Amino acid sequence: MFDSAKKEAIPLYSRVATIIQHKIISGQYGPGEQLPTEDDLVGHYQVSKITIRNALSLLEAEGLIKRIRGKGTFVTDHVPEIKQSIHTSLNEMVLSLADSHTKPLEIKVIKVAESRIPKDIVAFFKMTNIDEIARIRRLVTRENVVYFYENYILPDMAKHITKKELAEKKSITKILYKKTGLSISKGEMYLQAIPAEPDISKLLQCQAFEPLIHVQTYFWSEQGQPFEIVNRYLRACYFKYKVDVTISSETS
Repeated sequence: MFDSAKKEAIPLYSRVATIIQHKIISGQYGPGEQLPTEDDLVGHYQVSKITIRNALSLLEAEGLIKRIRGKGTFVTDHVPEIKQSIHTSLNEMVLSLADSHTKPLEIKVIKVAESRIPKDIVAFFKMTNIDEIARIRRLVTRENVVYFYENYILPDMAKHITKKELAEKKSITKILYKKTGLSISKGEMYLQAIPAEPDISKLLQCQAFEPLIHVQTYFWSEQGQPFEIVNRYLRACYFKYKVDVTISSETS
């Protein structure tokens, strides 16, 4: 009852604004880029037009967007870059799937020019509008908790991977190493709390706009080339972050 009242206390337009804000700050909508029309946003978020207008008003008040009569809504040129990083061992980054149930959703090659691929992914792989990228999606269930995995790799690498192999609880990194001999030597991991978009909430079996933890990892090969980006999403209520702290005698 308390949780329900707490959700109702947050206006729907505020939650929609939070999602769009995340897309702007993360670079999915870049500086100067035009946002989808109000009708498109209504269809995507499945809310009323007044909700979208109120959400855009919030973002405009924060200085993230500007609305130009007769032209549309655009991201401003002064968007803050917010990244919170954590560092861990490479073995921990390559999460084992041995004790999980895996359901492959898709292995798809998509064109940059035809898809709204986040800007950080385009920059990482140094892609242009004529390039293609492979997107692999799957659901992973571990100890009754559902995770949504989204991997981006180059198409030449994706041709070595089948849905059958993904269903056999094999990590993409291990599959590629076995078939191509390529391995990773470096990774960066970023952790962020975001609201669940309607399509992801259905996969994770949660309410739309419910808090999620988004773990994004960048991997480089031993040759220093971009190798893979892994996005993992899980419900925040299942997430706990542990840090071991060592106290030296000088500070005690």
